[in-house]
Amino acid sequence: QFHSFGLTVLTLIPLCVGAKVVYSARFVPKQIVAMIREHRPDIVVAIPSMWGALLSVKDAQSSDFQSIRMAISGGEPLPEATFEAFEQRLDLRLLEGYGLTETAPATSWCTHSRFRRHSVGPALPGVDVRIVDEHDRPIGADREGEIVIAGPNIMKGYYHMPQETARVFVDLAMPTGNSADAHRRYFRTGDIGRIDADGFIYITGRKKEMLIVGGENVFPREIEEVLNQHESVVASAVIGKIDGVRGEVPIAFVELGEGLDFDDKALRAWCRDRLAGYKVPRKIRHIEKLPRNPTGKIMRRELQVE
Repeated sequence: QFHSFGLTVLTLIPLCVGAKVVYSARFVPKQIVAMIREHRPDIVVAIPSMWGALLSVKDAQSSDFQSIRMAISGGEPLPEATFEAFEQRLDLRLLEGYGLTETAPATSWCTHSRFRRHSVGPALPGVDVRIVDEHDRPIGADREGEIVIAGPNIMKGYYHMPQETARVFVDLAMPTGNSADAHRRYFRTGDIGRIDADGFIYITGRKKEMLIVGGENVFPREIEEVLNQHESVVASAVIGKIDGVRGEVPIAFVELGEGLDFDDKALRAWCRDRLAGYKVPRKIRHIEKLPRNPTGKIMRRELQVE
């Protein structure tokens, strides 16, 4: 396993609890559905793009997934359309979790008993998740800021990279302020989110990917969610382009379903009906295949605008 999510969740945990695991050398949606029918697993773990691909298996039925007690999605944001399709068509609720390689990796996840839509769940036991503003000051419930995490799961640092390590850690006062060790080291995730009054965490964007359009903060994920709900769009990615008037403007790249035609005007109209005007992509471009890393996550930084 070359990825921390696969190594910990799909290899080390099953070894620790003595669970049977069924692996597939390649992800082929039809084969995965066939394996689920044959082995009747209790738990299935996949990234959102894989869950979305399973929906393309036309003969997949809700009875195929009845054995699954927990269908876990992680690694990237779960599109609303994928979540709804699994609930409505296949009677299966996808449970989101959150974490990073540096956090070993899981830090939170939803269960059936502790579930809120769009949330990645409350923090796992022993993990402290907080939200800070641009000055590293902790902020209250339901306010957006950068997610920082402390706990025994956090890495010690990047190997032989002291400067990079220093940049991703911040010392914060403990919530009580009474302990002998009044400060604790927190890892800066680079993710933007909020925590509600009940401790449920919501990821709203990436700090480094945030666009500033005419002085307004715009997160690519919000635009991508709208584009992905269009019937012709399989996946999308939004990046920023420098603009002399507005600072930045959003540019969208879309991957279409097989045999479907690209209609820039229709997609922009779709966005205008669902987004504030400054969030509507200045341009929408068709791309045969969006760049992805080996786990299937879309790599926005590889997309370029002219």
